[in-house]
Amino acid sequence: MTYNLITTGQELPARLAPLLADVFGVSLADVDVSEESDFDSRNWDAEVTCEYSAVHGDLNWSVSIYATDVVQRRPSEEALALKVAQWFGVAVLFPATQTVPNIWRVATPQGRLTHARVTEPESESEGLTVNAVEERVPEFPRATVTKFREIIKELQLPSEFTDSLLPEGISEDRREVRSLLVNWERLTVRMATGWPPSAWYPASLYAEDLELRDQVAGAIEQLPEDERQSAREALEQIDQKYRELTVEDGGENLSTAADVPITDRAWYWYRRPLNPPWDTTGK
Repeated sequence: MTYNLITTGQELPARLAPLLADVFGVSLADVDVSEESDFDSRNWDAEVTCEYSAVHGDLNWSVSIYATDVVQRRPSEEALALKVAQWFGVAVLFPATQTVPNIWRVATPQGRLTHARVTEPESESEGLTVNAVEERVPEFPRATVTKFREIIKELQLPSEFTDSLLPEGISEDRREVRSLLVNWERLTVRMATGWPPSAWYPASLYAEDLELRDQVAGAIEQLPEDERQSAREALEQIDQKYRELTVEDGGENLSTAADVPITDRAWYWYRRPLNPPWDTTGK
């Protein structure tokens, strides 16, 4: 298993070996920490290896750790990042999503997790820049505090109702219906689980989800008669879950937050989450 981290902190590599031995449950002799260009003095038989290189800018070290198959204790990348952050009192970045490569997760010395946007250098004289964070991180005092809308939909949430009634691999005719139902069901899952990944959801994106819900009934009607029932059953179950997780307010909260008119709309437009996860601007 491979772990890719970028950290702040001075002289970090020289102090890594004891921590890695502790985290992975191996002896210190079975850990090798080497600069990435050093091939002569490495312990090639080590069970846990760590390559590092110095980086410039807002971060100091790029670290790649590999645990061989014989290592029994292999934490998640998140758990390892938190351990390094708290052990050394540094900020540790690790990948958040492959499809948004400039957004990284951040483990802080206080044990918190947040996200950061990292800008790659445009020339060799420049370094890595952390130009935005979701919540303030003292190690990056110049970073703007903001939310990252682009990572929300990248989180693949479960869609059990839809999967059970319209499984993947269905016909082309049912694919549009499945996609719309998956999106609708994932909205209910977000509500039920505290709006991952950042406990926030813009009102404008919520309104987009409701606009997609508007299309579901029409899409179902385009299915062959013998295929409509399973889609309707899935929709009924998801609608019921949506009702359980929302309250009726006449659409006032969403209309104000997303700046959208809510007149002559379907019933779900007039309901809001129990604890709306957006700010007053809805952005």
